[in-house]
Amino acid sequence: MIRIKTRTSNRFVGVTLVELLVVIAIIGVLVGMSVPAMQNMREMSRRSHCEQNLTQLSLGLAAYSLRHGYYPAGTINDQGPIQSEPSGYHHNWVSSLLPHLDAANVYDAIDFNVGVYDPANEPARMVRIPTLLCPSASNVRDYTSCYAGIHASEETPIDEDNDGVFILNRRLDDRDIADGLGYTLFLAEKLSPFDEDLGWMSGTRSTLRNTGHAINDERSRVYAPASEVQPVTAEYVGGIASDHPGGAYLLLGGGEIQFRSVSIDSLILTQMAARADKAIPKEWQSKQQVADDLAEEE
Repeated sequence: MIRIKTRTSNRFVGVTLVELLVVIAIIGVLVGMSVPAMQNMREMSRRSHCEQNLTQLSLGLAAYSLRHGYYPAGTINDQGPIQSEPSGYHHNWVSSLLPHLDAANVYDAIDFNVGVYDPANEPARMVRIPTLLCPSASNVRDYTSCYAGIHASEETPIDEDNDGVFILNRRLDDRDIADGLGYTLFLAEKLSPFDEDLGWMSGTRSTLRNTGHAINDERSRVYAPASEVQPVTAEYVGGIASDHPGGAYLLLGGGEIQFRSVSIDSLILTQMAARADKAIPKEWQSKQQVADDLAEEE
């Protein structure tokens, strides 16, 4: 028994070792319960920050469209399809938005007379753009972008005939997006293996993606041991992925930001990416219309 002398009297209050151990155990349990809650709160804060980044990008795209009458090309190069290698012109949609992302000084530092990888563009290319970085993303380059323009609804090389919004050498306007801005996917989160990422200025798979893969499927390549990373061709692009548990954020052309889980129907995802397939995903239809469609199919 442990005896403790109080200050107010000469009486001793006894505390057994068992009681002390019980108190310590209770404290341990409470701490154990609070840690996951604190981690969840931190992730909620990171998600909020990620949403703010996408809001800024959405406003940047809207401002660019109002000023020019069209959206920026996904990437620019003298020929396609794009090879995800540090060779070529490859100026992209991100650079075009810089004046609308409070980064006009970075935009002014870019030499558009030469390609992205020219030594003249290295100082600008290596700049960290906070708006392009998701706080949940880990093991990423400081000068990367955690957000990608959607170039196609399927896994296909980046080219001029892609069915997404941000494609090679073509600046599309609202009339080209026949499905409507509110139903068309513009941007989404992406991850890249550290050694493959060419940075935010590169109009390759470093800033362009498609919906030909389930959300977060790309993580298997990103986090595989170096000796087990699956090799891909230079024309491979890849899909949507994030370090948020369970899914990733998407930005629609109308400005709506959605968090989509890894279990989203692949058909819905591809319909969202195609700018003019004239298909409205069933989840956006009324319950009555869905029921009518099912009845017709039967």
